[in-house]
Amino acid sequence: MRCPNCMKFVSLDFAEPELDGDPEVSEDGEVTCQVRLVRTCGECGQDLKEATLDLAGAPEGFSAGEHRGEGHALGVEAGDVEQVEEGGGRYKKSYYGASVSYDVTCSCSTEPVASGALSDKVAASAMEELV
Repeated sequence: MRCPNCMKFVSLDFAEPELDGDPEVSEDGEVTCQVRLVRTCGECGQDLKEATLDLAGAPEGFSAGEHRGEGHALGVEAGDVEQVEEGGGRYKKSYYGASVSYDVTCSCSTEPVASGALSDKVAASAMEELV
């Protein structure tokens, strides 16, 4: 890919995934969030490609029925956002993605009531070019 800043063909680096806003949790315990993936110029750092992942899922074994009604309000706290990079090499597809860990909290408890992780990936060729 050619960088408009450097005016030459450059390698692309995979920047740290960015969490877009705060994660949300529904009354049923499903956690949702968005993560932005960016590939940058290896020379100057300009954003050249991006993709947005919509992550959703419920913690394994979590029953939201115990945390409904008066005195209960579910919340979610994001943990680490980690890069996921798979494939690559000669004649193989490359995939880039993210994994987000989280804790589900309830106003009835001082400790998290459930924990989990959401992850997804996208093919490098499917990322949108920004220039």
